[in-house]
Amino acid sequence: MLQSGQLAPDHQAIGLNGTKIDLGQLYQQRHVIVYFYPKDFTPGCTQEALDFKQYYDEITNYNGVIVGVSKDTDASHAQFASSHQLPFQLIADESTELCQKFGVWQEKQMFKRVYMGIVRSTFLIQKGGLVHKTWNKLRVKNHVKDVVQELSNLK
Repeated sequence: MLQSGQLAPDHQAIGLNGTKIDLGQLYQQRHVIVYFYPKDFTPGCTQEALDFKQYYDEITNYNGVIVGVSKDTDASHAQFASSHQLPFQLIADESTELCQKFGVWQEKQMFKRVYMGIVRSTFLIQKGGLVHKTWNKLRVKNHVKDVVQELSNLK
């Protein structure tokens, strides 16, 4: 998994409504919050998205941009974003290429079943492309507040 001080990986993807997302270009312009979550419409993932939505204006005031990533399809992301009026981009990483670049595609275990999945993680990438801080295997409650607090230190 990526750690603080490492260079964040470049990646190009298509987001909501066919929007082209070039992470490398975003890193040069703004602080970027890339958060990885397991699945659209699940309780924890929905709460996390709503928390980022709640702090969206504050994050943009700190020259930040939010990008959510899961393995869900473009159609699922479009429905998820529309249902919750999310003001930020979501990337459908069906191939797990981006998840693997960040190191969040890992072996998981639930009810004695072992499988590969996304470890809920957030990366705060400072303008210029260095990973400033990472949160992994996190709990959703109060997480976004921590991210915003850390972002405010980058001004």
